[in-house]
Amino acid sequence: MLESKRKFKRFDLPLIVKFRLTNGKTQYSLGLLKNISCEGLSLEARDFNFIKHENLELELKFPQGNASVSLLGDVMWKKEDGRINYAGIKFLGQDESSKHEMIEKISYHTNIPIEGFFNNKDIYHRSNEKKTLSRPAIQKDNVSKNPQPPSLIKQYPEGGAKCSVTFRLPKEAARDAQNVTIAGDFNNWDIYKTQMIKLNSGDFTVTLDLNCKREYKFKYLIDGKRWENDWYADKYVLNPFGAEDSVVIT
Repeated sequence: MLESKRKFKRFDLPLIVKFRLTNGKTQYSLGLLKNISCEGLSLEARDFNFIKHENLELELKFPQGNASVSLLGDVMWKKEDGRINYAGIKFLGQDESSKHEMIEKISYHTNIPIEGFFNNKDIYHRSNEKKTLSRPAIQKDNVSKNPQPPSLIKQYPEGGAKCSVTFRLPKEAARDAQNVTIAGDFNNWDIYKTQMIKLNSGDFTVTLDLNCKREYKFKYLIDGKRWENDWYADKYVLNPFGAEDSVVIT
């Protein structure tokens, strides 16, 4: 069984990752961290062709205070699913002292106990939770029967110049939030204008009519103090403050 062969625990963390080839000749791409252990991580990216044994510079972006951790990695496996590409990355160039320092930083910013990284039982963790939870033994069947709603649903009325976009911020990203607004190019980045509705599930949602054939940058503002990107945005772009904005393409 694959589970019994894992040497270290993995933790599911939905963090934004900047990455590029180690030669420094390419621009950074953006992806979403799927899970991480003390030996490596798995990464999801749109429209990026990973190559096995390709060396990458990576930077994990934490939402609190724009903190980050820089890493080097080697692509050990890859797979494709339409526009989405996945890769397993093994950390490179780390002695025990450097690895421990990296794990300390990740533990500090995610509330994962540092000792949890060095055991061999696979567990499930979200960075907004204070405790770790056992991963269900049968996961694929649960996912197929209860799929997670996509965060960006687009509807195009026939012959219309508008696109109706439903934005959805999952409860895992909202972290017990009481209030969420969405700000972007479509409302002049007004942080008070567009309130999102909290569903019984804990997700937040709002539907907006946007002009077709345009790209809109946007972000979610949680409880008036913390910005969050959309995990399934069409793409991400750097803003003048050195952080990333989500983009929806209509």
